[in-house]
Amino acid sequence: MNCSKSTDDSPSAQIVGTWKISNLYAKEGTKAEIDQLPLLATFLPCIKDISFTFKSNGELTGSIPDACKSEVEDYVGIAATSKYEVKDEKLTITDTDGSQTIVDLSFSGKSQMTWSTSETKAGITTTTRFVFAKQ
Repeated sequence: MNCSKSTDDSPSAQIVGTWKISNLYAKEGTKAEIDQLPLLATFLPCIKDISFTFKSNGELTGSIPDACKSEVEDYVGIAATSKYEVKDEKLTITDTDGSQTIVDLSFSGKSQMTWSTSETKAGITTTTRFVFAKQ
């Protein structure tokens, strides 16, 4: 008989819980990557209080403080219950209107999650990394 606890370290299991943004890195072309969160927090101090809760049943809810709902909802977009799926190191979020957001997903230990996206316009690639801390 084995009395040790088994843990599921799959991304689908790791994502379950409540997360808050800790860093927002942007890198344009060959320029250095810069954490944009301190500047953004200057204008929207409550951005650090936004949380995302991933439930084991595939539901995702966002919690935005009342003090910044009108300013932040356009950027965050997840205020109501959405659905999510983790597959092949990708996170797909499906909003209630059916629109989807797909990001690269990675974890560092059990307490840090990173969403990454890249977009190329006029030959310049901009990479954005959202780093979250588990609450």
